[in-house]
Amino acid sequence: MNTVRLYLVRHGAVAARDRFYGHLDLELSDEGRRQIEQAAEALAGLDLTAVHSSDLSRAAESARIIAARHGLEPRPDPAFREMHLGVLEGVPFAEARERHPELHRKRYKDMWSYRFPGGGENLQDIADRCRPALRRIIDRGPGVRVLVAHNSVNRVVLADALGLTLDRAFDFAQDFGCVSCVEYAPDRTRVLLLNWTPAAFD
Repeated sequence: MNTVRLYLVRHGAVAARDRFYGHLDLELSDEGRRQIEQAAEALAGLDLTAVHSSDLSRAAESARIIAARHGLEPRPDPAFREMHLGVLEGVPFAEARERHPELHRKRYKDMWSYRFPGGGENLQDIADRCRPALRRIIDRGPGVRVLVAHNSVNRVVLADALGLTLDRAFDFAQDFGCVSCVEYAPDRTRVLLLNWTPAAFD
């Protein structure tokens, strides 16, 4: 069967958790590397044909950790970057409360339609740039692939696979280092795994 099985991984935790970050390029924390090592262990037995990722450091490093176990080189793509947060990019939470109180009060789930000023994106913008890139991955033909991306990107991919509108993309969790799985077949798309982490079994 001409089937693509895509394992969707959210990057591990980052060190700077006290600020807004979207396109801000942050490294993984030690905790984040442990989370991705656990994800890599869970995926170690798969016959992977490719590992794709966002080009931001936290996703690219996560992808390298996973790909190394399979002798693969990750394929970074800026289409899978996290949502740009406009004027709040890199601003510490405490400072944002003072400088942009009207923006600081926005909820994450408002971002399916709202854009922060200063070049911010919403979930529809993410969908518009990541859907064609995802289609290219699927159209490469059958195989087992990994995509390491971000909270917003993963929500778009999973919402599409579940047949949900984008305003429903916040109905499920995407934890740091989590693994989900979508199977793309000619006659149907199925979500086989959603937000798996070892912590789910603690």
